[in-house]
Order: sequence, then C-alpha cells, then structure tokens
Amino acid sequence: MEAPHLTGNGNTSQRRKCCKVALYTSIFVLIVISFLVSTVFYLLQDKEPQGTCWAHGSLKTYIPTENRGTMIWEWSFKHCQGLVKDRSEYLIIMENGNYFIYAQINRETEMNESFTLLLHKKPGIILNEAVGPNKGGKNGTVNFGRPFYLQKGDELYCELNVNSGKILLGEKSYWGLYKI
Repeated sequence: MEAPHLTGNGNTSQRRKCCKVALYTSIFVLIVISFLVSTVFYLLQDKEPQGTCWAHGSLKTYIPTENRGTMIWEWSFKHCQGLVKDRSEYLIIMENGNYFIYAQINRETEMNESFTLLLHKKPGIILNEAVGPNKGGKNGTVNFGRPFYLQKGDELYCELNVNSGKILLGEKSYWGLYKI
C-alpha cells in the first residue's frame, strides 16, 4: 500500500485554507474572551471601596455604672463597605488585616481619681489602656493611637472607669480606626 499523493489533486491548499480559518477563528475567540474577562475585572474593581477605610465614632451617650460605663457611639464610615460594621457600642471587623486604632476622652471637671480608657476585644481582652489625669485644670484628656492586627469577627469596644457623668460628649470624645 502506498500513501496517497496529496499534492496531485489539490488537497493541500484546501487543508491550508481550513487550518487558516481555524487559526483565525481561535484568535478571534481568544480576543473576545480576554475582552470579556478584562471587562468583568474592571466592573468588579469598580465595586470595591476606593480609598482607605475609616470608621469614626463620636460619643453619643455615656451611662456610668459602679465600675465601668457603657459608651454609645454615633458612627460614620468612609470606604468601609464589607470591612467594618458597627453595633452602637462596638465595631465588628469583617476582614483580617492591620488597623490603626485611636481614641480620645475628655472630662469636663476635676475628679477625685484618675480615669482610665480601655480598648477591649471581646471576650474581655484588653488591647490598650491609657490613664488620664484627675486634676490639673478644668478639663482633662486621655488618648492613644496604635496599630493592631485584627481578624475577621473581632469585636472591639471602649470602656471608661468613671462612675459619674463628667465626660464630654460629641466630637470631644471619640474613637475609631483606619485600615492600613
């Protein structure tokens, strides 16, 4: 048996035309797929937060108790969709990462004892503690700021050991975080 002679009857040029059509069709399909994939990535990227996540709470209500006071915050968020959410007294971390946490509390009169601001992570883990002055002028301030690595599901809240209503509300007393 002999192999058929392909050049004699013109089959080679038909096969070349067929291969060219298949090649051009494949290239066209790849271009369309890459366009669709890049469009999808662009649209998804457009939905993610732009800028740095910033959550800031101003003290709305301070309810003193015997040892610690309950602090209710009025929260504002910038670019935090899906990263942080609030429950008036505390923040819930929705994504692992590094966060810079800051806080400041102001008292409006002198007190008999110093006051302590505590940053907690549930269940009762103290992340930071700062002591403010009890005397030295009409007003006194305690503040802190430092980075923390936080995990999804961490719940953060502040406490104060002042059992009187001598804490300034609004923008004078606040806490919050930035995602870094």
